[in-house]
Amino acid sequence: MLNEKQLDVKNMIERASIALDIDPTWAISIAMVESSLGMNQKSKTGARGIFQMTNIAMKDLLQEMEKSDNEIIDVLCGLLFLKLLLNRWHTIEDATTHFCDPVEKQKYWLRVEGYMDKIKRGEL
Repeated sequence: MLNEKQLDVKNMIERASIALDIDPTWAISIAMVESSLGMNQKSKTGARGIFQMTNIAMKDLLQEMEKSDNEIIDVLCGLLFLKLLLNRWHTIEDATTHFCDPVEKQKYWLRVEGYMDKIKRGEL
């Protein structure tokens, strides 16, 4: 039987798998084998997280992203980096200003804020 946290992780994997057109049963099963759906797992070899990703696996993912022919990998890597920045800097504005060239951070934030306003008003 899964505890509440494991159920949350299972549901997260299921939703993301469906969105990515990956068999959720397969993805959840791999995560169960790798970590029993535990987020803070670390192996003796340095693999980390729910899927026990290694530095080699992450490097392979980044190399694939560099090919620019797989939009879903590009989108997911970008979103994960935004999540990392938000966890680190806590506000959208601070995270945004760490996403861009430091010289351009105020101008960049104003552009992002402008698009956010347009999206909220239904103009984009």
